[in-house]
Amino acid sequence: MKKKYVGYIFPSMLSFLLTGIYSIVDGIFVGRAMGDPGLAAINIAWPLVALIISLGTGIGMGGAVTISINAGAGNTKKAQKAEGNTLLLLLIGALFLILFLYLCGSPLLKLLGAKGALLPLAETYLKYILLGGVVQVFASGMVPLMRNHGASFYAMCSMAFGCISNILLDYFFVIVLSLGLKGAALATVLGQVLTLIFCIAFYARKKNRISFLSLHPEKATVLSILRVAASPFGLTYLPSVTIILMNLQALKYGGEEAVSAYAVLAYIISFMELLVQGIGDGSQPLLSLSEGKGDKTALKTYARWTFLLGISFGTAGALLFVLARDLIPVFYGTSPEAAAYIIYAAPFFALVMAFYGLTKPAVSYFYATHKVALSSLLVYGEILLTVVFIFLLPLLCGLNGVWYTIPAVQIVLGICSVFFLRRKETRNISA
Repeated sequence: MKKKYVGYIFPSMLSFLLTGIYSIVDGIFVGRAMGDPGLAAINIAWPLVALIISLGTGIGMGGAVTISINAGAGNTKKAQKAEGNTLLLLLIGALFLILFLYLCGSPLLKLLGAKGALLPLAETYLKYILLGGVVQVFASGMVPLMRNHGASFYAMCSMAFGCISNILLDYFFVIVLSLGLKGAALATVLGQVLTLIFCIAFYARKKNRISFLSLHPEKATVLSILRVAASPFGLTYLPSVTIILMNLQALKYGGEEAVSAYAVLAYIISFMELLVQGIGDGSQPLLSLSEGKGDKTALKTYARWTFLLGISFGTAGALLFVLARDLIPVFYGTSPEAAAYIIYAAPFFALVMAFYGLTKPAVSYFYATHKVALSSLLVYGEILLTVVFIFLLPLLCGLNGVWYTIPAVQIVLGICSVFFLRRKETRNISA
């Protein structure tokens, strides 16, 4: 059982770890090449770019859970139909989203705080990202489906090669050719192209091919996928909503230097968020299969291991973040003013990393076991809490209130997660 668990978890963690490393390195390249304006522009544009990745991840994970639960219950035909419908939803969703962002991108960037010299920089980054928008949706959405086939190592390789090529291309385009945000965007798109090539090669194999009949939309299947997809979509996209609100308030209370500082802090905590998401996503096939089979013993065991890993990595990451806080601004090439903000706020954001080890696996556990209401409550409750705290705390504490917001949200969510988990365990015992 442990060997099987490690076989799913380790490849998923490693692939998300590489993605996290890329996000940090990407910021380092942009920061060193362009300074605070580059970091601020990419941070302002990121919420729109993240919609693309989140859409693919949400639909892909929604399909993966639906497939696994049906497979665990012995409904092979329903599982195949769910896989085909997932691919169809990825295509439809990608086309609509890319069209929307192409038409409305510039006005949305202005609403997100892109003004003056930051606006053309943010527009450039978004413009070139959209060139590969459909590719990114499929690349992020097909990886969970491959893990469902037991191909966790292959899925890891597809993400790993995409991330590594992304880093190398980032250096070449941004540093060597001095293409700035245009180069950073092109590196991201080309990295995703490589991941998609791996995905297409996987489904080109005879045993993995999807029949055309399974692509035909079935209302019940589509609704089931979308119902589950709401949680992983929110889990993936929520940091971007937080970035929107934090950018606006940091700009208001601290200026461009505070936005630049938050961009660096967001890069660091996103690394931990991706790592624990890798733990949650890696355990999803096993949790969903156990739920479908009604195997409560296996379900409890896999869940316990998942939370132990998440909390352990979250705590270790938080300690390392605090110890290395003086070095971080040096790597990112921030201004002295932004560096001072980073060093001051680092302990608060380290607390966020520690709580991520509990709250993010909790969301993954609930949607993997088809407890959609609880997972959605945690995901979208986080958005509501963020909106309340990001406007209330700065009124009371100024810029400090901006730094306090995300830790306060995670503390509340941590308490809620423990309550929901204990209530579910009590109901299982009584059943």
